[in-house]
Amino acid sequence: MNNLTIEQIKYEREHRDEYPDGFFYWLRDNQHIWKMFDEKAYVMAAVAKRPRYSARTIIEVMRWDSDLRENKPLFKISNNMVPGLARLWMAKHGRNYPKFFSVRG
Repeated sequence: MNNLTIEQIKYEREHRDEYPDGFFYWLRDNQHIWKMFDEKAYVMAAVAKRPRYSARTIIEVMRWDSDLRENKPLFKISNNMVPGLARLWMAKHGRNYPKFFSVRG
């Protein structure tokens, strides 16, 4: 997200209070995590046709995969960022997959 679009900047400003503290700063430095999360969630929703799923489970699978591929764990993500990833995914895909992730108000 180093080259943010006007829409992304506007979204971030309008919804900052709905996300964990520092989420959008973290996101800019961790686009690889967002892309993996987005892909895995989309596969679960669109291909496996699951109506609901757990964002934390997806993150744990990503950790597992990373641990198997690497000699030392390189995949690090604070559990505090998981709700932000779920919210962002719902903002992107929620129209097609409503309530896929349960997000708190």
